Amino acid sequence: MDTEVISQVNDTEDTLYSLESGHEMLDRANPAFSTQEWDNGTFDIQNWLERTAQKRLVDTDYGRKKSILGPSEAVLTDPLLNSVYKMDIATFLTAERISMVNMSKMISFAPDENSQVFLATQSIDEARHYEVFCRRLADIGMTPVQRQDLVKEMTLPKMKQFYDLIDEQVDKKQFVPALLAHNVVLEGMVYPLYRYEIKYWSKLDPALSSIVKNVFADEVQHVSFGEAFIAREAKSGLPMRNKILNLAGEFHQLMNEVFDEVIDHAIGLYQASADMHAEVMADIEIFPGHKMGNLTEEDQTRLLQQEIQSEYQNRLQAIGLG
Repeated sequence: MDTEVISQVNDTEDTLYSLESGHEMLDRANPAFSTQEWDNGTFDIQNWLERTAQKRLVDTDYGRKKSILGPSEAVLTDPLLNSVYKMDIATFLTAERISMVNMSKMISFAPDENSQVFLATQSIDEARHYEVFCRRLADIGMTPVQRQDLVKEMTLPKMKQFYDLIDEQVDKKQFVPALLAHNVVLEGMVYPLYRYEIKYWSKLDPALSSIVKNVFADEVQHVSFGEAFIAREAKSGLPMRNKILNLAGEFHQLMNEVFDEVIDHAIGLYQASADMHAEVMADIEIFPGHKMGNLTEEDQTRLLQQEIQSEYQNRLQAIGLG
């Protein structure tokens, strides 16, 4: 950059600083976009920067706090635990890739500026989630090709069916159904799995537990947006309300089948790994009032399914259909 251009840039910055020091330029009460009933003022990029970039991700490296320890030796050397660890992260990746691709597409047909801006922040969240989980598998020695093969293996049939349903809504540019399926049903109903994962890995890999906790916090914001937007749509008239209620029931039924499939596929391996490392994991309160060492595989399945159904009811209430 030549001297004249640098001088012009500096002059412009000095002028802006001078204006800000002499007058209050930032007026958050004065909307930048058309007012939307669902928008509570926390869904824009500035709030994303303050909440995520400037607070949650400070001092992190690919989502991991630098002060938090990585995987225990058992994760790296125990074949069963290592397999569960890789399968677990690969399962996250199946959802994160769908989210990354579809949220970015939805920006182009979101109905207002507010939604477009929020989905831009959600797209970067989902891409970051995808990146940090890919990074986690690379850190324990998986190549990209090995990781891609594992992700395909972990995309179970019912899971793929649900993801195909989201793809279909997005391809048809059906904003409300796509948002309902993704931000309300998919991301809202998995709250119990996030809580489970955070606790399960808390002693074997505190860094992964911390990463999942931050991902969970992002998803809560995504669900909040989805619920606020869908709740507004549900109030727009009886035909739309009935459409949303019918779609929610359809998506919920399919998600139940997804959860049943995932739990049947994985819970026994989780329990076997925990039993083998009971000296470390037995005292983890994996569900409120329930320690890992006192639960059978059947107990865990029952408690997870109860929490999943409870979360669905919470989502219905949040959008005014409960």
